[in-house]
Amino acid sequence: MKKKSFEPQLVQATLEDYPTIQNMARFYVYDMSKECGFNSTDWNIPADGLYECFDFKEYFVNETRRAYKVLIDGELAGFVLLNHEVKFPKTDWNMGEFFILGKFQKKGVGRAVVEKVFKLHPGYWEVSVIPENQIAYKFWRKTISEYTKDQYAEEVIIIDYDPTQPKRILFLFLL
Repeated sequence: MKKKSFEPQLVQATLEDYPTIQNMARFYVYDMSKECGFNSTDWNIPADGLYECFDFKEYFVNETRRAYKVLIDGELAGFVLLNHEVKFPKTDWNMGEFFILGKFQKKGVGRAVVEKVFKLHPGYWEVSVIPENQIAYKFWRKTISEYTKDQYAEEVIIIDYDPTQPKRILFLFLL
């Protein structure tokens, strides 16, 4: 049996990819619920057994946003959604949403994807994490620290768009 390569391919998503990425968002919410699931009833699984996520369509129709599919050997492995919804005016990019499917986690895929995204989009960056999501926090802190050679800032902020979880850890850095 041939050893599997975990080299990710980052492909700009189109409007045709929107339903697929929106479907994957259920798994994204499921993954986050492992860490954040007891913060509020917003994380409860609905009666139909299908996690829900807010609508990602803006990432496919708004020219200022970017949506990417992550593929491993042609298989869908995750998504990356970038926007300009930032706390600081000088910031160029915000990591809106980032998700790697469970079977590809802890294999270096996430870090490789982040490096590709950062190379495609240089400038000032913001990445925010829900503090209870320690898996994401540790991933982002390590990845950003190594990529920027510890040239980043980290602070706790309060956001106004999520009243049940207003606290975020914000990473700021220049690429």
